[in-house]
Amino acid sequence: MPKLQPTRLLACTALFAGALHAQMHRVEAPEKVTRAIGVYEWTGDIAKPTAARLVPVSVFIDGAFQDGGSYYARPIPLALLNGNIYFLEKSGLPQGTITLDYARHLQAAAANSEDTSTLGWFGYGTFATMPAPRKTVALHASTAPSVIVSSKDDDRPTFVRRNTDNSTGTASSGSTSASPAPADDPDRPRFSRPATTTTAQNPSTTTAPTTSSTTTSASTKTDDSSTASTTPSTTTRSGDPADDSDRPTLRRRDPKQAAADRKARDHGSVTAVGSPNDDPDRPNMRRGKTAGIGGDPAPQLTGMPVGLHQVVAVSDPANREPHPFAREWATPTERSETLAKMETIAQQQLLDYARTNGATTPPPPAPKPVPRSTARARIPAASPTPPPAPLTHEDVTSYTLSYGGLPTFVYTAISPAASTTSSTALALPERYVTVVAQQLPSGELQVALSSVTDAAHLDRTPWFRLIDAVDPDVEHRASLLFELRGQSSRQFALYRILSAKAEQIFVTNPTE
Repeated sequence: MPKLQPTRLLACTALFAGALHAQMHRVEAPEKVTRAIGVYEWTGDIAKPTAARLVPVSVFIDGAFQDGGSYYARPIPLALLNGNIYFLEKSGLPQGTITLDYARHLQAAAANSEDTSTLGWFGYGTFATMPAPRKTVALHASTAPSVIVSSKDDDRPTFVRRNTDNSTGTASSGSTSASPAPADDPDRPRFSRPATTTTAQNPSTTTAPTTSSTTTSASTKTDDSSTASTTPSTTTRSGDPADDSDRPTLRRRDPKQAAADRKARDHGSVTAVGSPNDDPDRPNMRRGKTAGIGGDPAPQLTGMPVGLHQVVAVSDPANREPHPFAREWATPTERSETLAKMETIAQQQLLDYARTNGATTPPPPAPKPVPRSTARARIPAASPTPPPAPLTHEDVTSYTLSYGGLPTFVYTAISPAASTTSSTALALPERYVTVVAQQLPSGELQVALSSVTDAAHLDRTPWFRLIDAVDPDVEHRASLLFELRGQSSRQFALYRILSAKAEQIFVTNPTE
């Protein structure tokens, strides 16, 4: 019979161990994530807004993004069901909650019966601030730590068997000090017999009779000899039930009183309690919105009013730790330096947009003709550089979209309309510029996304308005949420920034 060589035996052992390890390996099931993203809009104070609404954006379910305004609308979209709670977040940190009370599917006012344009679904609810965190008392080391003092020389534990002496009622533990008898315990229960009446003829009773002697005079002496009449007096124990003041007593009831009580019960009077509607705890059913539950919801917001505020709203059935995405400026001058660099990039984007759309600054006046006799060969002068476009409403926001990711800057500005006196030049309408750039390790800014449009071409190129950074799919990596505002409609889009490149991962259907 052939024998396995040592090398073959080791190889078989390794293969068997590998197969056993493969069988023992356990793969965790992927986490099922369901998360809804929306935009909460209001005017006035957020605690008591004059008007407000929730615009659904996306629902991440089954590993894919769905439109929050149309997903599972049977009859109300899943993202706008009554009772849904949305957390209002600022760069990943919760600022308050919105509890939805009802939803509406708004439609535009139709000029004729054929106009069925829709404005989309909106949710309306009640705002509540975040509860204040509990203040915990800081723990400090004690200035006088406890010390264990032993009565013996060593710290060894000693086990002593307790012996009880029934005759004396004391317990001896092998030590010089005797413990008190159990009978000395004041809380020890006692059993006593009921007290009985005792007489002098019963010598076994513990009650001593008192004897009263009757003395007879010699003149009244009878035939019998001097006699003494003993009259025993009875005494009772202190535990006699008759002395108990709380002892129940059975008494015979008066028949006349019993008959009167029975007659009163048979002929009892009925007192009116009023209408059932007078009950303060009676539930009331009303038609329309469920107002008054946890506070009144804000009035419905319509259109795009002036002074509109926007914030990201996140609804997730699981409680997750907040992940802040805002980045603190490294130095006091970093923001101003970054703003200057982003202005340079924005000016170049505006210049390229003006050249592409034919709206440029007025050309310089033509030079006067020179006579041929005095004409000399001249070098054509270079075209003058147009002045930089004025910028207003400038803002730059710094983010860290992922752990250890590159700093990401979002710059937004408005260039006001420019009017010219020349009839040959085109007037420049109001322009909107948005630039997203990431800072490389070398310190250079690399543009990941840029957009320039004007008020006259919003239907062709929408205005990219930053809402905030949000984690839409619980990957611990934030995306930038933009509002793509057009001339008469708008959309919301999520952009993921990776290696200074922007990728659109989701965009909603057009809405109001």
